[in-house]
Amino acid sequence: MTIKHLFFLTLILPFLSGFTVSKQDHSADPESRSLQADRIVRVSLFSLNPPDSVRITSEASSIRFYSDQVSVELSDLSIDVAVKISENRLYLETSGIKQEIDSLMVISDDLPARLISEPHGYRYYHGRLLLKPGRDNRSIEIINSVPLESYIAAVVGSEMNFEHPEALKAQAVVSRTYALWSIAGSPYPDFDVRDYEANQVYLGHLPDRPRYEEATQQTRGEILTWSDQLILAVFSSTCGGHTSNNEDVWAGEPHPYLRALNDGGSCSASPHYEWSYTLHRDDMDELLRERYGFRYRSAELQKDQTERVSHLILKNGQGRELRFTGNEFRLMINATFGPMAIRSTRFSWVEEENDIIIEGSGMGHGVGMCQWGALGLAENGWNYKDILSFYFSGVKIVNLGDIESNQLPLYQ
Repeated sequence: MTIKHLFFLTLILPFLSGFTVSKQDHSADPESRSLQADRIVRVSLFSLNPPDSVRITSEASSIRFYSDQVSVELSDLSIDVAVKISENRLYLETSGIKQEIDSLMVISDDLPARLISEPHGYRYYHGRLLLKPGRDNRSIEIINSVPLESYIAAVVGSEMNFEHPEALKAQAVVSRTYALWSIAGSPYPDFDVRDYEANQVYLGHLPDRPRYEEATQQTRGEILTWSDQLILAVFSSTCGGHTSNNEDVWAGEPHPYLRALNDGGSCSASPHYEWSYTLHRDDMDELLRERYGFRYRSAELQKDQTERVSHLILKNGQGRELRFTGNEFRLMINATFGPMAIRSTRFSWVEEENDIIIEGSGMGHGVGMCQWGALGLAENGWNYKDILSFYFSGVKIVNLGDIESNQLPLYQ
């Protein structure tokens, strides 16, 4: 066993500050963002369920740990490091030595570092990891700074468990575009995106799935634009046969590239193409009573031209109403009864005795690219560029390397 013992040193500021990407000052053009600066993505890991302890190892030749208090290098890879938070303080433990630290930067040579935590099991991450006490002082906040293309490869594998290369390449271009859009508009000072559906699912490097890396490399740098502007490239699992206009699902102005369309049943192989859920009337009454002090007698569904529920109105029979958009109601029910309760807003509502029978098609918001639809089109001989042009009306695929100014406005 070879371990360089813990020793105290001053943080190497030029070394670390050269890595973190700060926001650019775009006061002259607030809607334009530097694509070069955004080539590093800062991802908040485990945002929904942050751990209170993690173990860190690597298969690289060495793994280094830096903080204001200590510097450690492990060259015997049978040894790992534990980082724990206890009584509002962060501790680094290795080889029987425990040291209080303010934060920790982890650098693994060449190969990804492996994080092990009880809630999440094993995860692998390229780039660098910053660990610090969470805002609640009971969990560890972990930020992964990773090159854009490594991030995209991991997102493709996390979001789309398919084999067909054309579907994977379509997802890579969409995810790259969405990542740059999200970075540009990120409200978070310490990171750019989160690692779950609030942005894109990011489970880290997936060493046993090389096809995702291949799809990313084969589309390296490619993004979607409309009228020379970076688009909001959204996607969902299964459209159920018909995608939606963005303004019918979310508030805001219509986007010309996010138009509702019939995909001809391309996503019919999806396990979510058709579904049903039984909601007990007593459970529904309890939810509405606790949240709104309301007991409903009847429900009215208003639908758009794609048969999605645009509004759901609950009435108590005495002139009082509760009004939801279809998506608001879906999210409320799913937050209470689980994410598979109402899978999309394409549903019907039938009451039988003490049950509410909800039957629907599709999964997710249904705007933009349908992932299962992309697979269906790919299996019918479409290439990824045709798939993207189908789901995003009037877009152009461009490469970041061909944008001479390194600046691109966002479509608003």
